[in-house]
Amino acid sequence: MRCAPGMRESPIIPSCHKGVPKDMDIFERWQKSCALLTHSMNVLRAYPVLFVPVMAVWLVFAPCYLYLRFQFHWHQHGTWAQFGVSFLFIAALSVLLLFSCDVVLHLIRQIEGGRPSLGQAVRDAITKDAVRLLPLALTWAIVWFALAVIEALLTRKRSEDDSVDESLDAESAAEALAGDAEFSLSAAFVRALEKGVRMVMFLVVPAIAWEGLGVVEAARRGIDILRENKAEFARGYALTYVATFAAAVPAALVFLLGSSRHGPPIVAFSQSVWVGLVIYLGLLWSFSIYLEQLFMAQIYLWHLTWERAVREALDQGKEMPELVDTPCPEMFARSPGLFAM
Repeated sequence: MRCAPGMRESPIIPSCHKGVPKDMDIFERWQKSCALLTHSMNVLRAYPVLFVPVMAVWLVFAPCYLYLRFQFHWHQHGTWAQFGVSFLFIAALSVLLLFSCDVVLHLIRQIEGGRPSLGQAVRDAITKDAVRLLPLALTWAIVWFALAVIEALLTRKRSEDDSVDESLDAESAAEALAGDAEFSLSAAFVRALEKGVRMVMFLVVPAIAWEGLGVVEAARRGIDILRENKAEFARGYALTYVATFAAAVPAALVFLLGSSRHGPPIVAFSQSVWVGLVIYLGLLWSFSIYLEQLFMAQIYLWHLTWERAVREALDQGKEMPELVDTPCPEMFARSPGLFAM
């Protein structure tokens, strides 16, 4: 069994063998993962300021995306220019999402010491972490762009059919922001990969924000923690997907009843309804990203807590505990030693 990250080279650990895995019902494991998701929502209710960074990203993303979708004259530019504009958009979004995640992580750390300050968290993210976040964002942007190109090729026929005489109004804006491509297994698989890569990036950022590691060391640290916690990551992926899907049901009903894309709508909604739906989609998108950020932060904290438990067990000559035997840390329990790992 591999050593815990950060403990591999310790001279006090001659060999890193976890204790014999204890049987735990799969239902109990899912219960622990559900508790992490529930705790993310409880944290949001207690500290709504944690929602502000990702909502700010949406307020930048949505108008830029709508401009590129409806107002930018793509046909006046060559293929390489189109690729360049698309990559710059994805790269900027990557930077903003990682920066928002970093700000949230600084807010979480502030909670343990008192009342969180958004301004201080933003300053810490800029002065301490911005330089290290940029290479990580660029790496993510390259992967994201490659997946986006594949997805565009898979949905190319539909895009060409819908590109004629497309005008911007509240209904078309809502459909565009919701992702109006028809369902296909291949495109859904690519979008699933995009979500997985995004969550991996959110697992790397805590190594920068909380442990002060360089970008290469942080990437290795995040990947190590992912390898040690593959099952927890997979359950987090599934649970955040299900939570987002459930929250999207009201929007899906509005589209089902009121969309005029494929013919006369069942219900003729007013423009104010579509404007309200655009606002709801912004909250939904932000909520989805927030859940991913908080779930990955909790997995990281859980792993730090397990590492400390392992060190204590080794010092006392006891059997090394499993991660599932280690209590999940409470983010806003004012635990003074939560980050002193």
